Amino acid sequence: MGIEERRRRQRRQLRDGILAAAREIARAEGWPAVTIRKIAALVEYSPPVVYEHFDSKEDLLLELVRTGYAGQLGAIEKARASSDDPEQALLEMSRAWCRFAFEAPDLYQAMYGLGGVSFPVAELRKEGEKIAEAMAGTLAEALAKYGKEEEGVWEKVTIAWGTLHGLVALAMAGRLPGGEGEAERLAERAVRGHLRAWLDG
Repeated sequence: MGIEERRRRQRRQLRDGILAAAREIARAEGWPAVTIRKIAALVEYSPPVVYEHFDSKEDLLLELVRTGYAGQLGAIEKARASSDDPEQALLEMSRAWCRFAFEAPDLYQAMYGLGGVSFPVAELRKEGEKIAEAMAGTLAEALAKYGKEEEGVWEKVTIAWGTLHGLVALAMAGRLPGGEGEAERLAERAVRGHLRAWLDG
């Protein structure tokens, strides 16, 4: 390995370490506690070194949010591929949504404006739209299977998204008796109910 390649590798490793340190602080103390100074202390470098990789704390958080959206999209797409039946696929996708949120709560909170983190919606619109498109496509297939019109699919996706996100947020805030397990159970029940209503309507 040449000197330049070694330097690039070390730079990538430090960048990854900075991102991991931010997540560690967020998990332990919440996103408002995340500062460049704390991150620098955790990776054992000075703050200017962190600024060599990220222009600001907001720039760093935006990178983590994009990572989160990519992870959630991957989980949902994998769930979609797990079944040839679009109805079953939608249930699997709802489970994947909840599972991702509870396995990476720090990223989920940053992605969806929980825990004191917020970004202009336009900054992240494309990432969120990819997830919505995956769900809309599967819902359209489920409707078409029963000869139902695909009109209003995006509105239905928004309803499903609001339901899933609301249950996850309640569980994360400690406002849902039964916590994560109950959120997942109710999410599946809600999606089943919505889907049945849309198919019967």
